[in-house]
Amino acid sequence: MNEQTFADLAGELMRSALDSWRTGNRRFAVFHAGLGCEHALKALLANRNPLLVADSQTDQALRFRALGLDDSDGVKPLTEARTISMERAFKDAAIFMQGRMPVTKQQFDPLVQSRNGLTHLAWYNTKVTKQAITTGIAVAEAIRAELDIPPAVFWGGYETVFSDLAKVYAMPSLAGPLPTLEAATETLAQQEAEHARRAVTTAAIVARDTANLGSSNRPDDEQVAIAQVAGRTALWTALQTTGMRAQRETTALLEAYGVLPLAPRPDQTHGPSPAMFLRAHDAVVVKALVSSSLYKAFADACKEHHVLEEALPSILTRNRRTVFHPNRCQTFLYWVECHACERLANVYGHKTRNFCGCDDPSVWEYVGGECPDHPDSTIITDHAELFHCPTCSLRLAHQDELEEVGIPLALELD
Repeated sequence: MNEQTFADLAGELMRSALDSWRTGNRRFAVFHAGLGCEHALKALLANRNPLLVADSQTDQALRFRALGLDDSDGVKPLTEARTISMERAFKDAAIFMQGRMPVTKQQFDPLVQSRNGLTHLAWYNTKVTKQAITTGIAVAEAIRAELDIPPAVFWGGYETVFSDLAKVYAMPSLAGPLPTLEAATETLAQQEAEHARRAVTTAAIVARDTANLGSSNRPDDEQVAIAQVAGRTALWTALQTTGMRAQRETTALLEAYGVLPLAPRPDQTHGPSPAMFLRAHDAVVVKALVSSSLYKAFADACKEHHVLEEALPSILTRNRRTVFHPNRCQTFLYWVECHACERLANVYGHKTRNFCGCDDPSVWEYVGGECPDHPDSTIITDHAELFHCPTCSLRLAHQDELEEVGIPLALELD
């Protein structure tokens, strides 16, 4: 996490954004432009001082590493280091550029919102597509000049046309999986949404038939109660089965286009390579897009069936539910907000308990007792291994995917 690393990845991401624009993939163009711009900003700050990139409000891992203390006891691995936000990076970089930043904070906001929207919700305002990409290009180019990176190195084959999206689009077509991947993703999302609508219709039929609602124009209270129970059961089953099916199809799609599987890291101190970083981002976006499309279609379809008007709100209020998953050896750790449907999702993994090893002299005053800062003189750490949403079935099981959605691989409990 130094100037060179940030700059290299920024150039690769910006070229990827132009590749996507050139082939008509607007969603990926915006996404990669946002990421590339963020890394360019952090490259500028790291050039001044690597400590400027560290988020001192969450941890000190990056600060200690920047000072050469990465092997010292108590310093978290690099995979757990946290950096400042894209917005903060822009504000700080603008100060160092002393008037040479080509856009204002207000002009920069659409890019930030688009990047965050795609990362967390698989959605962005398509009306600001060109504005967001143009802003990212302008900021990245200004920083390239600040860092004196040769244009040919940063922009590659787009060196003479990067600032004109019309010329980029007019370039000869690229051969590659991205345009097909995006088109296939959109098609899959539509297909799974249709499966969801059909599943809701089936659940409504089950609820009506179970309560014999078709035999009377004025159902009694008992029939209504039976229909409600049957509706909840049938709808929950439909939601689970369609969600799991969508995840299987999404995984198969990502595997077919070489995005998955993601390679395991050599050890906990290694982060993803630039190529793996991009693949993890794309995998999360594709998975979340399909899951969010399915969930939205499911919720909209329920509104069309009177017998299910109580069922969906009822099953959605049952937050904090855990469901069966193949890795039974894993332990439920905590809940987080799902990035596809915004319901509560589960994080599974394992816990470790280690002696705190505190060397504060005051600790030894408790002869036969325990550390006053750590109960039982023990540090308990949650190690995340799996993200699973019981509502939309979004599933993330790789370290790079978990970090992409902001889940720490290791979380020390207070």
